[in-house]
Amino acid sequence: MLVSASLLYGWSLLRPSPNKLQPPVTLQSFEKVMPAVAGNELPDELRYTDVDKESLVDYLNSKDSLLAEQPYLDAIIDAAKTFDIHPLFLFAITGQEQAFVPRSNKQAMKIANNPFNVFYSWKEYNTTIHDSARIASQTVLKWSKNRPEGKDPIAWINRKYAEDQSWASGVSKIFASMKSKVERTS
Repeated sequence: MLVSASLLYGWSLLRPSPNKLQPPVTLQSFEKVMPAVAGNELPDELRYTDVDKESLVDYLNSKDSLLAEQPYLDAIIDAAKTFDIHPLFLFAITGQEQAFVPRSNKQAMKIANNPFNVFYSWKEYNTTIHDSARIASQTVLKWSKNRPEGKDPIAWINRKYAEDQSWASGVSKIFASMKSKVERTS
């Protein structure tokens, strides 16, 4: 009987009791925070954010883009997340550099390996999409450093990223268009 009473008493201690004080529960707002990427001086609007993948695929398909398919789509999004860069910004660069790599282009499968034209051209440096997305991301971070106050960040990157002086304007327009059609509003 003593053993039974001891067991019952022990079990009762394990169950929460409304009369027993419980530690207070505090709810803190959860905000998705990206880990800081060393050397990333991009402004917030060019930093990583989730995008509606389905809308992105629809947008890319409307451009007849091979980048809407795998492994290209996820490789670019993964690089964006890894380097804390807005994925639509990286896609906008491919839009400016290679018109999003139209499937109708006879060289599409080769161009899609390096749609950023890292190391000057997809012809000169034909690699994998994973490699070119990584290199493009590192290049964006490298050329975004030490931007003077008030200087447009895309124009600042343009001074070294591309020889085409209208590159920044093109990328900015494509980025804005993509954001209006693809970016999550929630």
